[in-house]
Amino acid sequence: MPKRSKPLTAKQIENAKPKGKDYSLPDGGGLGLVVTSKGSKLWRMRPRFGGKYIVLSFGEYPHVSLAQARQKRDEAKKLIAEGKDPRLAKKEQQTAKQETVFSFERLTRKLIESKKDKVTAGYLNQFVGGMEKHIFPVIGDRDIREIEGRELLDLFMSISRKQNNKGNPMTYIAHKACQWSAEVFDFASIEIPGFYLNPCRAVIKHLPEHKHEKTKRIPFSQVGAFIRALDDFGGYPTTRAAIWMLLYTGMRQASVRRAEWTDFDLNAAIWNRKPEKRDENIHVLPLPVQAVRMLESLKPISGQNRLVFPSEYANEKPIPFSDATITKAIKGMGFDMTGHGLRGVVTTGLNELSKQKKVFIRMGIDKSVVETQIGHIVHGVAGRYDDSKYLETRRKMMQVWADYLDKLGKNG
Repeated sequence: MPKRSKPLTAKQIENAKPKGKDYSLPDGGGLGLVVTSKGSKLWRMRPRFGGKYIVLSFGEYPHVSLAQARQKRDEAKKLIAEGKDPRLAKKEQQTAKQETVFSFERLTRKLIESKKDKVTAGYLNQFVGGMEKHIFPVIGDRDIREIEGRELLDLFMSISRKQNNKGNPMTYIAHKACQWSAEVFDFASIEIPGFYLNPCRAVIKHLPEHKHEKTKRIPFSQVGAFIRALDDFGGYPTTRAAIWMLLYTGMRQASVRRAEWTDFDLNAAIWNRKPEKRDENIHVLPLPVQAVRMLESLKPISGQNRLVFPSEYANEKPIPFSDATITKAIKGMGFDMTGHGLRGVVTTGLNELSKQKKVFIRMGIDKSVVETQIGHIVHGVAGRYDDSKYLETRRKMMQVWADYLDKLGKNG
């Protein structure tokens, strides 16, 4: 006779701490609480149906309480006894709930459709991904008019207590989730007559403060050693080329990652960089001779693809973001710097050269020219450098910079 599990208590659940790997605490009747290595507590049940074991998910604690999980377990056992698959019953129930005219998910999906031509694809993907991962599983099928501030605070607080892949609290995602949800509530005030409530505006004031991590970058004195290490880099060619592109242009990783071959005119040594962040226009970037040479050498590898710097695992996908590829490569070379840190290296280097090099002074290069080159928005009178006639001035500046990098790589 199988051993009966002793029912869990609320205290046991609260005291359950993450370990090196996921583990389960049985409650009885097939119900268990899976405690993941990152601290999430998920209700699971593994009953037999149709002669084999199936897995049922009942949500995450504390959003789904012990009593609620047991109720779901009992409902599943009843369906099985009637010869019904609980998974299909759950899907049918979710479909019925999502058809609620004013469900949170339904309104969010409608908002997303309305934003498609107004925001970047990257922002929209982040919005949708965040909602699907953190918000919809908890309140997606709820009528937005019934969602209260207290449960939203509990939801966002639970997100902030989770850990990201660096082991840090996910306070940033908690704030973003609250901001995204606030947009949905604002949208609901347009869609639902007489509805003006937006509890997110009060809730966000009570979330833990997000502490921005300072971008790591190497001191300029180490750039020569970095270039020599990059010359010896034995990793995937597109990763190495992407790092060079960051050095030659000072652009953000997002721009380099999604660069397409059609964006480049190598005969004219031009990169027509797509708009990023608050940009409204294509940013015309002059390319030094070294960058053109590097891109030409990359054509046999990725020239048949849409993307210039594709992932080594999938040609139609860009290389993964910094921590997955570029930052990992840099750290593998022995330098404590993120991929975004290279942008700071370029900015620092160009500003230093503009002070020291007589050739820069003769060309009329100052901080404003540098800011325009790296894509910062230049306000006021300095905005005159946005005019395309300064392209040749920036071309000379970036060639001096690329030549200087070569010199550093040879002489340290």
